[in-house]
Amino acid sequence: MKAYDLINKVELEVTTKDLIDLMKEKNRQVDLILYEKKTDEDGYLTWDAEHWTTVDSKRFMRCYSLGDRQLRDYTSHNIYDLKNDFKPEEAKEIQIN
Repeated sequence: MKAYDLINKVELEVTTKDLIDLMKEKNRQVDLILYEKKTDEDGYLTWDAEHWTTVDSKRFMRCYSLGDRQLRDYTSHNIYDLKNDFKPEEAKEIQIN
């Protein structure tokens, strides 16, 4: 997958593991810009971008945005949750902050 590093202004070839390692070891944020809007199963939340970061090396947080608006909702995940919830391969664009 291709990702753009916004700080170093370079395009990188990365894997899901590489992105997780960047969050864990280098305290970087990974932004996934999606192809289309997603809605949760309750119909409560709709978003078109996910912003992943780490609280510490074992706990992760996902924030959401829709258009230019940052949404107040977020979810917490442990390292094992990422297998099911962190899906950069489904993103239109990956940015590393």
